[in-house]
Amino acid sequence: MEDWRRIDIDAFDPDSGRLNVEDLKPPYEATISLAELEPKISQLRSAATSGDFATALQLLTSDPPYSADETAKARYFEAVLSVLTQVRQAEIASLIKQLSSTQIDVLIKYLYKGMSVPDGQKQGGILLSWFEKLTQNSGVAPVVRYLSDRNTV
Repeated sequence: MEDWRRIDIDAFDPDSGRLNVEDLKPPYEATISLAELEPKISQLRSAATSGDFATALQLLTSDPPYSADETAKARYFEAVLSVLTQVRQAEIASLIKQLSSTQIDVLIKYLYKGMSVPDGQKQGGILLSWFEKLTQNSGVAPVVRYLSDRNTV
């Protein structure tokens, strides 16, 4: 007789609900174009140049362009990187405390993206300072959520 402990009983159930790769992909809305992102990019840059970093940080962490094409994401990331690099070291902790947990999750995505691209690696010290202050404030939970999230910025 066959070893009953090694039988895959789900193979005999037609309604087992097996997942495929398409089921695991997050649902996307319509693709956002660069033209649709340009107003938000200009708002980010104007807030950063006026020194209103709290507004700029709130803007960049709310409603990130997950469904944009790669060129639009790259252009938006340039604006995000310019905002993050203009903030003084002393202000970073107070700005992070103003963010919600969802906004912190988005910020950690941008920090990791910055550390993975050449333009961000040139500003690595600043990004690591943001990362340090963020983990001091929120712990490692945002990092874990980043690693398990399929949405990319």
